[in-house]
This record gives sequence, C-alpha cells and structure tokens, in this order.
Amino acid sequence: MKEYGKAWDSFVQGIDFNQNLIKKDILNSWRRCKKQNVSLYDFDLSLLMDPQEKSKYVLKYLPEYKENGYKEFCSIVGNLGLNISIYDKYAKLKYIVNYDERYDDLHPEIGYFLEASEEKIGTNSTCLALLENKPFMVVGPDHYKYIFHEFSCVAAPFYNKENKIAGTINASFVHMSVNNDTLNIIYSLARLYETLILKRMDSRKIEKHQEDNRIQPIGTTEAVFTFDDILGQSESISQVKKLAKRAATVDSSVLIYGESGSGKEIFAQAIHNESKRKNKPFVAINCGAIPADLIESELFGYETGAFAGATKSGKKGLLEYASGGTLFLDEVESMSLSFQVKILRALSSSSITRIGGFKPIPIDIRLISASKKDLEEEIEKGFFREDLYYRINVIQLKILPLRDRKQDIKPIIDYYIKAVSDKYNIKVRSIEEDFYEHLQAYHWPGNVRELINVIERSLVLSEGGIIDESVLSSSIKECYTIAKLKKDFNEVFSESLPKEKNLLKIAEEVIIDRVLREEGYNMSSTAARLGISRPTLYKKIGKSRGTDSKQTLQKEEM
Repeated sequence: MKEYGKAWDSFVQGIDFNQNLIKKDILNSWRRCKKQNVSLYDFDLSLLMDPQEKSKYVLKYLPEYKENGYKEFCSIVGNLGLNISIYDKYAKLKYIVNYDERYDDLHPEIGYFLEASEEKIGTNSTCLALLENKPFMVVGPDHYKYIFHEFSCVAAPFYNKENKIAGTINASFVHMSVNNDTLNIIYSLARLYETLILKRMDSRKIEKHQEDNRIQPIGTTEAVFTFDDILGQSESISQVKKLAKRAATVDSSVLIYGESGSGKEIFAQAIHNESKRKNKPFVAINCGAIPADLIESELFGYETGAFAGATKSGKKGLLEYASGGTLFLDEVESMSLSFQVKILRALSSSSITRIGGFKPIPIDIRLISASKKDLEEEIEKGFFREDLYYRINVIQLKILPLRDRKQDIKPIIDYYIKAVSDKYNIKVRSIEEDFYEHLQAYHWPGNVRELINVIERSLVLSEGGIIDESVLSSSIKECYTIAKLKKDFNEVFSESLPKEKNLLKIAEEVIIDRVLREEGYNMSSTAARLGISRPTLYKKIGKSRGTDSKQTLQKEEM
C-alpha cells in the first residue's frame, strides 16, 4: 500500500512512475479527475446529506418500507451489520439502509454523499461501477482525493428487466480492511435487490394489465429448456438424460429427486419439450412457495363470490390452465397432508371442482413432480401419503449432486463463461488453470445454480480479461487448500500411516512450521493465517520446541 501511495504522489505531481502498480480503471479515473480539476483536499459540504434530511432517504422512514420486499432487504442488510447506500443510475442518492445514528453527531466530517459522480467527489466505487458496468472496490489511495485515503468503498450495479443498469448498492468503510469477500457480499446484495424489489415492482406493473393477476407470480407457464441445455459428460448425468428421453415418449408420471440447484426443473422442461404435449402449456408450481391459505384457490381456481376478495369473474386454477400440457410440482414434499388428499383426488379422477363450484371440470395433464427429500422416509414419518407417492412415482429420475460428478464441472464452466461474457460484453483473454482447480475442489452445496452464480461473479470481478483464483471467495479457496493438503498427504503416506499415538500433534507442528517460514517468522501474521491468537501460537510452539523457543522466535521476529 505504501508503494501505491507513492504512485499516487507521483501522479498528482506529474512525475513518472510504474503505471503497472495501478489498476487500469483506477488510473483512467485519476486522469479524468485531473482533467476536470477535481480538488484533492476538500469537497463541497453541501454534497453531504444533512442528518435533518435523513427521513427523505433512510428506508425505514419511507412509505416503501411497508412493502415486504423492502422490509426483507433491510432485515438482511441489518443482519450483515452493514451500512448500505443505494444510488440511481445517475449516481444520485436514493436510499440508505441500516443508518447508523452516530452519523448525526459526525456530520459534516463524515456522512452520505447526495451525489457520487466522479466530477463531484473524484474516484469512488459507485461512479466506477456505473461507468465500467461491473462491481468495484476502491481502497485507500485508490481514491483521487487525498482526504479519502483512509476510507474504502465497495459498489455493485443492479439491473432492470431490460438488463440495463438501474443503480448501485454501495458500502463505505472508515478503514482499508476490505477484500474480495466484501465485494462478493455487495454483489450478492445487488442481485437480492433485483429479486426482492425490482422484479416485484415489474410484476406489479404487469398485474395491472392482467385480469387473472395471481397466476404469473406463482406458476411458470413456458418451457424453454431442452435436453441440449443439460450440460455434463459424466456417466450418471448421461444415464439420467437417457431415461428422461424415454419418459418423454409416454405420459407416465415422473418423480425427479435432486438437491436444490441440481436442475430438476430443467429436466422437467426438457421432458415436456420432447413430448407430444410440447405445444401445450407447461405449468411449474413450487409447492413450498405458495402460502397454505392460497394453495387451493391457486391450483383449483374459484367461482364468482366464492369468498371475500374473490374477483367478480371467478378465476381459472393452475391445474385447469395446465390441461392438455404438463404440470410440474416442485418441492412436492412441502404439501400439507390435507392438500395431498385433494390433489390425489384430482389426479385419480382427472377432474377438478373450483372453490364455490359444484360442476366437475375435466382436466388432461401429464404430471412431473420433484423432491429434495426421500419421500419413502417422509411416508414413514407420516408426512407424505403412500397412495399419492405411488401415483406420482411411475418413472423415477435421480440427479446426483455436483460434488459427486466432478467431471461435469469444466464443461459447465466453459459454457457459462461464454454465455455470461457475451451477455455483459466482457472480453475474456485467458482462464487460468488454478481457477478450474479451485472450482473442482469445492463441494458445491448449491449445485449447478451456485456454480453459475460463481462464474458470473468471477467474470464481472476479473481484471483485464484474466480469470483466476483471486476473484473467488475464501470458502472456495479454503476447500482447495484442504483438498491439496489431503492429496499431498496421501501421496507421502501411500500406505498405512505410522503407528504413532500423536499423529495430530505431528501434523499441527508441520503446518505451524511451514506457515512460520512463509511469513518470515512474523508471529502476528502467522497467528492470523492459522486462525489463532498470538499467545496460543507461542504456547503451541513452546510445547513442540522447548522452553527457549519463545525467546528464539522473538529474536527471529525482530
């Protein structure tokens, strides 16, 4: 960081310096600031939000806070302990989330900027995220203004339904201890803001033009995926695809098992698009997402005046809407026992009766169900009906988790790197081998969905079109380290381990000694890497090296 500070000094004084020390986007921002005569040592105090005006910006004081999406977003930010500011696409302050009341007393020394444009406050994460269309982290001397050299800021853009930048999520810190994990959190919050707020706003606009305004948010009515979209070369995924293609030729019920994010709905859509029903509706229902008091009216529909709040014209249910096509019941294990009886009756009789109605309505549906729980175990626990299980489980597909089919990871990475880079117009110069190795070592609890998320985040965080392990989260790097240690250990001890009683103690000594040497015998940095305190480190070294080791290390550290 000292070298970085010296580079900044040289730049503002017009002295030659090693420009490779500075990120290209940061250096370009400095040049723009210099050209626009942005002040280095002060700023217009009127740009700071006056605490007396906070009721115009702090979300919990605004009418929007009454809406569930805003409340949920604020709750998540509050649990993270972050102070978040949200700016629009013109770098104007829109909202403040989790406002710290201490800012009332600190004004005007510190606070929230009403505008974060480059010409107003110099190099900062918000303006760069908007200009460069990617998440940005500006730390200490990255700032053009000297007065901000003790601060850090992180921002990520969020997008509207046309995939155009609508603004940024920003976090600022009165220190320089930020890293890629911080950037990953802000990036995730930007995606969350899109999901909880922007998409709900868009769906409310659509609902105003729909007579039936409760189907779209709950049921998907279009199948876009085919078997060509199912990536992977492993034996397991090939066998599942082969069986799924055979299932597509008949109308038998299909039950798909798989963890969250493994691609159960993609298989369901592919089966539909390969079947004779491909030109008919595909209706996907997440049984766990529909409130218990709404599920019957959503699936079976209702007649005029069936209950308070019912529309005057009544409403067609999703089962009726799916007639002629395919009904996909996701998280089928989430259905209550009482509703299982009703859905079983509808499937057995091939008819439904709307709420408040008396006339049975015939339906012709092909049923595909999905579960992340073992339904036979759920039957034993009394949570799932055995007769419904036999109705939905004629053909069974089991999608293995990604961690059990590691050979599928690379083709998925390659496909989505191209897809995402094309989508965001990101030029990829190279994909380093260590990037693949880290992702191969990870255990992927979120399966393919998590892998796609990591690929997208890695692309937007990459510098100069080079994708390597530096953009990955600490949890992925930790898994890689563990995997590498296991591999090296097993190669050294290819046969049985020595008959020692203190193997764990020996392993601990080896790791401590290695990290000590790598850190130049600096006890603070060694303890930090090992995740223990300095006193604990001294204690462990004292036991392994003898009573004089502490003094020796203190001399080495000096």
